[in-house]
Amino acid sequence: MSHLSISKPKAVNKKDNQSWLFLPILMGLFQSTLIAATPKFIAITGLSAVQWAVLLSMPTLLFLFMSPRWGGWADRHGAGVIIRYSALGLGLSILILSLVWWLGKTLSFAPWLWFMAIAVSRILYGVSASGVMPTCQSLAVETSSRSEATDDKSDGLSMKRLGLVGASLSIGRLCGPIVLIVLASQISWVLSVFCVVALPIVWAVVTFSLTFSLTTTPKKNGETKWLEESKKEESGDNDNRSTAPQVRVFFALAFCVTLLLGYLQFILGPLFLEWLKDAEQATFMMGLTMTAVATTALLCQLLIVKRLNWRSSSIMIILSLVLIASTLGFSVAQSTHLVLALMVPIAAVIALITPIYSRFAMALSNATKGHISGKLAVAHTSGYPLGSLLAGLSYGKLTFWWLPLSLIAGIIFILSCVVVYKSRLSAYSNLASNM
Repeated sequence: MSHLSISKPKAVNKKDNQSWLFLPILMGLFQSTLIAATPKFIAITGLSAVQWAVLLSMPTLLFLFMSPRWGGWADRHGAGVIIRYSALGLGLSILILSLVWWLGKTLSFAPWLWFMAIAVSRILYGVSASGVMPTCQSLAVETSSRSEATDDKSDGLSMKRLGLVGASLSIGRLCGPIVLIVLASQISWVLSVFCVVALPIVWAVVTFSLTFSLTTTPKKNGETKWLEESKKEESGDNDNRSTAPQVRVFFALAFCVTLLLGYLQFILGPLFLEWLKDAEQATFMMGLTMTAVATTALLCQLLIVKRLNWRSSSIMIILSLVLIASTLGFSVAQSTHLVLALMVPIAAVIALITPIYSRFAMALSNATKGHISGKLAVAHTSGYPLGSLLAGLSYGKLTFWWLPLSLIAGIIFILSCVVVYKSRLSAYSNLASNM
């Protein structure tokens, strides 16, 4: 009977310690600030638009390869144990970039030396920050299941904490440009603030990790075997269905949406710098634009997404038409304020269309929802850095900088029409079979 007394471990206070939620905030804050500060970085370092695009895209490419590995390490050793290494790497990458910035301005680095030094911090950031979301999402589920709540309440708690992880990242992305504006686009001040903020966050996460690991027991062989069998089932018979043509349409749609977003976010920095002829004014305008975009996206996610008619795919056509009209509007935009105004509907469309096609894609097969979701994540991740690289390579070479945006928006419209056609065709076939 003694084994019954330990079958349900008693909850400990550490389950209420959610200091790890500050890691996504720090990651979003850091990355969004670097994007918003593009004009200032280019003006001071002497790097070209292509070189800065490579530096910004480098971590995102590492995310493609490292995020699954971090997830695997979290499964084997426990997310509470692994998260300390991700936190330490993230904090160290911020410290290294701050040191590089101070040395570069003090010793007047040549552009090639700026590139090499910043690349070191960006590689470290990509390797370490790629583990933030997998470990935090695993912790959201793991800490909920270890609570004293019933199974139903535990499921609700895990969903709530998963939502908090995503919200934390959005908050960081929203606050990054605001911090840049408040500190008058002074990169030295911004990096100093990041160092001051990062140190206590990393210390709190490492402390949590050490405490968590003391009471975490390794997975039982039966549980590990069950996980392995589940993975085999998902990647075996169902793999063909998850890569069927109707699902590939959604993968292409996800890639094009983030390709457009990556192109647009990068091209605005050099464009504002060219128009305003002043790095500080361009950086301020870039921060203001990104703040407006993040605010629009957040409001759409909170107020509109839940009220959309998810059963009708036709709304994707309407949204893609708005996207085409907005990108064509850039052809007559000759001021930063008009660009800012056009960014609002674009941000709204992306915020609304992403959950729509994601939901339709995962609804194609209940047995492979996780596999489809993972494929969509890869498409999203790969589109963004390629969009930034495309912007860096094409800027200054294309007379109409907005033309690639309109072409990508046109492809999104075509893919949306394909989705609507296949959806209606499937509905008609189901109706005929029932008759």
